[in-house]
Amino acid sequence: GEGPCSPCPPNSRTTSGAATVCTCRNGFFRADTDPADSACTSVPSAPRSVISNVNETSLVLEWSEPQDT
Repeated sequence: GEGPCSPCPPNSRTTSGAATVCTCRNGFFRADTDPADSACTSVPSAPRSVISNVNETSLVLEWSEPQDT
């Protein structure tokens, strides 16, 4: 096509030279609304330090941010 070639965005690949679209690697995803040249991402890791507090009428969960967002 027209213009110079560019490497695939992070966590994506192509199986042919001069491809116009790079697909996400296994385990990585791109939202339907993301442009084709955006990086592919994965789901975050599990939350850390989960604490549950239960009383007679409710349950409150607290946790620390996942290590990998």
